[in-house]
Amino acid sequence: MRRGTNLPWVGDYNQAVVLDGIRRHPGTSRTELAGASGLTQQTVSNIVRRLLERGLVQEGDDRAPAPEPAPAPVRAAVRVAGKPRTALSVRPGAVVAAGLQLDREHLDAVLLDLRGGLLGSGREPLPDPQAPVELVVAHAAGLVRRLLEEAELQGLEPQAVRGLGVAVPGPIDFAGPVRSSAINLPGWRGVAIADLLAEALGLPVLVENDATAGAVGDLWRSARTGRSFLHVHVGAGIGGGIVLRDEVVRGRSGNAGEIGHVVVDPRGPACPCGSRGCLEAVAAPAAVVRRYVERVGPPAARRAGLRLAGRSVIEDHDLLGVRAACGDAHAAAVLEEAAADIARVVLGVVNVLDVGEVVLAGSGLRSGAQRVLSAVERHLAVAMTREVHRVAVRVSDAGEQAGAHGAAAAVLHESLSATWATVHHPVRGVVISPVAPVH
Repeated sequence: MRRGTNLPWVGDYNQAVVLDGIRRHPGTSRTELAGASGLTQQTVSNIVRRLLERGLVQEGDDRAPAPEPAPAPVRAAVRVAGKPRTALSVRPGAVVAAGLQLDREHLDAVLLDLRGGLLGSGREPLPDPQAPVELVVAHAAGLVRRLLEEAELQGLEPQAVRGLGVAVPGPIDFAGPVRSSAINLPGWRGVAIADLLAEALGLPVLVENDATAGAVGDLWRSARTGRSFLHVHVGAGIGGGIVLRDEVVRGRSGNAGEIGHVVVDPRGPACPCGSRGCLEAVAAPAAVVRRYVERVGPPAARRAGLRLAGRSVIEDHDLLGVRAACGDAHAAAVLEEAAADIARVVLGVVNVLDVGEVVLAGSGLRSGAQRVLSAVERHLAVAMTREVHRVAVRVSDAGEQAGAHGAAAAVLHESLSATWATVHHPVRGVVISPVAPVH
């Protein structure tokens, strides 16, 4: 949990500290919050009173399921002499964000509240890959709009919705109007995605790289603090999200973590980025399917059930996983080669950044997550820090929708933060109405 300060002019920051503590550790008490944050009991009580008045928190141990237990110092049942311990939790639906993930073949959308509760989710296939950007945006806006309308029928208050987070493949230009030039989306160059969606939905829009969004989501769902990890997103392409000591690393222009464009074979196939032999060009789902076709030939690939159409890359990749499990040696070989390529790049990143975890996610791991996980674990056995600390490897609990979850979490994080409301974001350039400050 973050530390607060008892100086009188930083109430906004202290509110963020207290509300985040309640969010991360449902069932905590005022006394526990004071002990964990360093704030005085009186300061915490004043903040909690105003959070209660605004309907953001509630009394009672209404705990949302969490993937990890909260640290003992915060969960300890401390009592003030003569006063019963009163548990606090975030009120369901008090603050809500939508998250949208654009991939080459489909759109994912979710609605999350401040507790991390999933209020709705949906998936739609993208229009034809050659469809105009305006049609893609219209489909995306329609999917988000339907989720919001369904949630409102279930009692969601429209004013609770803080904004829309959008996860897209890189690169993204955050200077001025946020523009996406996702190299995995045909014809997607210089698209003012934030402005287009904001106009279509009437909501503030925050744009995030898809892999970075996945990292934000994983960080948001965790009760642990001080985490350093690499989030590996395998979808139509391959990307990385980096977190060091709970801080998301975005780089100078917001495009840090492009591990898919680390060159693994200088004489390899051309990559859309302009280089050759990038990890994405040899190990992304389309590259794996291409390798298989090169080995067996197109007629044999079609007899094996592959459709070899642009919109079926992930399905063809999934089928190769099934065929490998059924004894297809060629399918097993190309999948193992791709997993090894990913693992080698992950090892290099781990050695450079000294992270403690690797988290795997994305639709490209739908049928092969365990294969990639095992390859990464084998390669990490020779990590430089192996005698200092173990590097844990796991599959994200958000699965294929990790980017959408993370995009929504990014909006929630910004609405909770005390620093962004008055300071223009140096990377994403987006201002969203924050939770009303406590004075």
